[in-house]
Amino acid sequence: MGRGKNRRNLFSLKKQISRFLLLGILLLLLLFGILLAVLVGSYQKNQNEQRLSDLESYAETLDNSIVQLNGVVGSIYSTNSAFEGIDQYRVVTEEVDYTFTLRNLLKIQVQANKNLSGLFLYYDNLEKELYYVSEKMSYEVKEILKQGGRTFGQALSSQIYTHERYVLEAGEEIFYNVFLKKTAASISGCVSLSLGLPDTLEHKAAYGVLCDGVFYQTAGAQTTLDSEICKILVSGKNRIPGAVVYLRELGTTDLAVVEILPMSLWLYVNWMHLALAALGVAFVLLSVRIYRLVTRELIRPLEDMTSALRQIQEGVWEVNFQAPNRVEEIENVRQTVNVMLKEIEQYKIRTYEEQLEKQKTQLQYLQLQLAPHFYTNCLKNAYYMLMLKEYDNVEQFLLCLSTHLRYLLQKDTTMVTVGTERDFVQNYLQLQRQMTTKALLCEMQIDEEALEEEIPILALQTFVENAVKYARGQETAELRIRIQVRLRKTAEGDYLDISIRDNGPGYPEEVLHMLNQEEPSEEQSLGVGILNLQSRIRLSYGADASWYFENSGGACSELILPVGRGKEDERPVGG
Repeated sequence: MGRGKNRRNLFSLKKQISRFLLLGILLLLLLFGILLAVLVGSYQKNQNEQRLSDLESYAETLDNSIVQLNGVVGSIYSTNSAFEGIDQYRVVTEEVDYTFTLRNLLKIQVQANKNLSGLFLYYDNLEKELYYVSEKMSYEVKEILKQGGRTFGQALSSQIYTHERYVLEAGEEIFYNVFLKKTAASISGCVSLSLGLPDTLEHKAAYGVLCDGVFYQTAGAQTTLDSEICKILVSGKNRIPGAVVYLRELGTTDLAVVEILPMSLWLYVNWMHLALAALGVAFVLLSVRIYRLVTRELIRPLEDMTSALRQIQEGVWEVNFQAPNRVEEIENVRQTVNVMLKEIEQYKIRTYEEQLEKQKTQLQYLQLQLAPHFYTNCLKNAYYMLMLKEYDNVEQFLLCLSTHLRYLLQKDTTMVTVGTERDFVQNYLQLQRQMTTKALLCEMQIDEEALEEEIPILALQTFVENAVKYARGQETAELRIRIQVRLRKTAEGDYLDISIRDNGPGYPEEVLHMLNQEEPSEEQSLGVGILNLQSRIRLSYGADASWYFENSGGACSELILPVGRGKEDERPVGG
């Protein structure tokens, strides 16, 4: 009975999660839809307001310019005595006086009214002209405007006291012109219809002006507007086939400024809205997938497994799975993890032992590579000295050779002090001086406090031997080698800065490139000893050590070794 009672107290986790999950998904989708609708509506409203605001500014600038133009031209036409005189003069002296005065007047007016593009005055029935234009206007545009005014005036030749306006295209610019005519003299002024355009033009949009049902484009992408459509456009936003037109009428004249945008998705949404929509679709698909997964009884077994894996991450390898489980796949995983934990523990032990043995073997192999290559020459040299009965020299020579061999054949030594390595180098140089008559000079500058610091065996000898082997055969009078060992103290720790230079031919370029790599590979006979040394440095110091090689008046080699940080990895070689 108790067991049945317990069964009745249980509830279906699948059903409970399914109900909450479906409710949550529907709620999130509703909120997401509302958010997307608000964002799209706000975006469209802002875009419409921005475009209408740009057109408002455009129209206001043109309005002010046209008012300015009408005021200047009307003032000259109505009140200027010189203009009245040029219209009625009878003698040449009067013409000179009038033209001089008018020329200065046109210049002053154009310079004082920055929105004016130019003023043109015609007299003697359009035969002669005076003008002044903006400094920015090109010669070709000026000629078109000047001739356009004359042509327009000739069409009005039978009329007197007229006030007309017209739009004229001059090259890539379009100008609004006012033309006032008396009996024999006329005054014309113009302003560019590009004045007031937005600083940043919208992509693929076209901007222009409507005048008498004709669209004059002033900027933007090339487009056309049918005259019939121009007649039905109203102020504000207009939808026409294939495009949207924003229109703003001018207050001082019957012109209107327009912005035309091709019909596209981007008029209504931007990339962020599309990304949100795609995210919504992905959320729906993901929700369906999650719904199918979480409706199964996976939560407790997965939490238990997660807890066990967290313990493993913290280094606790003896873990047990406590949660009951009825899913075959999860149970198989749990059993497999238990087996793997035991295998990993054994593998760690074996790997550690194998790594120690591998490192020991590798150090032995690297040490064996260091067999001196000049033993045969040494024996031949000793033989010739005996033949020449140079017993004192041969005795000293053999003592140096014995010291050299004893140093190289130390089986249990991978690290030596700087002072020990220095003495070995000096012994090697003494051997070389006895084997040849060529001059050999080696200068050593070693900090006193660096003498007792440890470095890999042959860290100096390798470069000295390389210099003797490859630089001594050159035509130079003597081989000069300079060794410097400095103890550098830094915030990160102490370092030995080891520098070896010679006056030989330097490293070949291909070898130099190979040696400067982080993990160089042995590809040529030249540099084998240096490659060997680099391998031993990596084993002893890891990434804490570095090196650099270059050619500067000879071979220049530099090692940077951390003080003390190689000792803990030092192990005897051999046994």
